[in-house]
Amino acid sequence: MKVTGAKRWIVLVFLSLLAGTMVYTPYIRFNYYDQMVIVFTQYKPIVDAANVNEFIGNMGMIVGFVSMFMYIIGGIMADKFAERNLVSLGGILLAAGTVWYAMIPDATQILLAHFVMALGVGFMWSAYLKTVRKMGTAKEQGRMFSTSEFIRGIIGTLLGFMGVGLLNRAILPQGVIDPTLVGEQFSLLLYINAGIFVLLSVICFILIPKNLVGNEEADGAEQVPFSFKFALDALRLPAVWLCVVILFCGYSITAAASGYLGTYTVQVLGIDATTASSFAVIRNYIIAALSTLLIGFVALFFKSEIKTLGIYMGITGVIIAIMMAIGQTPGIGVAIIFVFAFFYTGMRGLYFATLSEMRIPVHLTGIAAGIVSFLGYTPDVFFSKIAGIWLDTAGTAGFTYIWIYAIACCIIGVVACFVSYRYAKKKQAEVEGHPELLA
Repeated sequence: MKVTGAKRWIVLVFLSLLAGTMVYTPYIRFNYYDQMVIVFTQYKPIVDAANVNEFIGNMGMIVGFVSMFMYIIGGIMADKFAERNLVSLGGILLAAGTVWYAMIPDATQILLAHFVMALGVGFMWSAYLKTVRKMGTAKEQGRMFSTSEFIRGIIGTLLGFMGVGLLNRAILPQGVIDPTLVGEQFSLLLYINAGIFVLLSVICFILIPKNLVGNEEADGAEQVPFSFKFALDALRLPAVWLCVVILFCGYSITAAASGYLGTYTVQVLGIDATTASSFAVIRNYIIAALSTLLIGFVALFFKSEIKTLGIYMGITGVIIAIMMAIGQTPGIGVAIIFVFAFFYTGMRGLYFATLSEMRIPVHLTGIAAGIVSFLGYTPDVFFSKIAGIWLDTAGTAGFTYIWIYAIACCIIGVVACFVSYRYAKKKQAEVEGHPELLA
């Protein structure tokens, strides 16, 4: 059945709240990196201080590696099984992994907890994307995905500042951080997140219909039964590979910025860890919420999600270069970082709207999204590990390597968007007057 009227927005809200918590908890290092260093080296001496950056990188690598393979499995399952079942299953797995992580066990168990969370991300991701696409018509895709990112930003903001408030309790009147209190408050934050996963998973299971039909599909259109041939069909589409390159470049920029701007402000700009965490929440959630909502309207102005992404990537590359040149003082550096955040977070609102613009058929959405995610999110597998090694071995000079990598991805991303835009225009001309080809 189709979900129309006000109900589709209700579904979108709760689904996006769950997805927002999904990308907050496994990547919690984006906000509290320096506090996590204290947890793992002082609250519980899990790793040596000389290798703690690499260990945190390993956590990211585990999530990225497992999620990468789960994107394919989850993509196939999203085309074969009910979206609501996969979304709810993913949420429960995330809750289980979060509870395990909250116990702050030994290093091996922490990595295994991230393995479980990654399974949850993999089950949920393609089903989430497919459900969001089904909530809107072909012309509403940019609006649907950017609105979903906006809502994800809201829940991230609330969780982020809740975390800052909890961790602030570890700062003693003398300004000294108590490692024991940091560990206890960090655990409490994770337990709260686990409870949110359970609650939102149940709500989504109730709200999303078992047999969901997309508003992009024609009324009465015959539903294409799932076949494993879908994977081969999707792999033959140039659009899928173009989407892979765009996502890879865009997410590489996000991995560099979200993962390391926080500790960059501490180690290079000299800002205290608590303020850096507050800035991280502002960047990754408040600015992200506003920029991902706005980018949907920007895409309407340019009449293309792909063209908009290309423009944003070009601007982002210039901003990173400016930050490297003149952004080493606190005032100027923080101002540049906030401008940087507006563009790199905004791009998230359009990545998967490109599936519709390049006319990938609706019945291939799940497997196409799985393939694109499998390859496009590979920076999760290697980048945190490499960046951690750079920082452990080169100190603050490691940030230079991180930003050079991000600039290179901006350049490649602009080229990929140019090629994709021309491809999309060609496909739009081919299907003009033949809407049945989209079903």
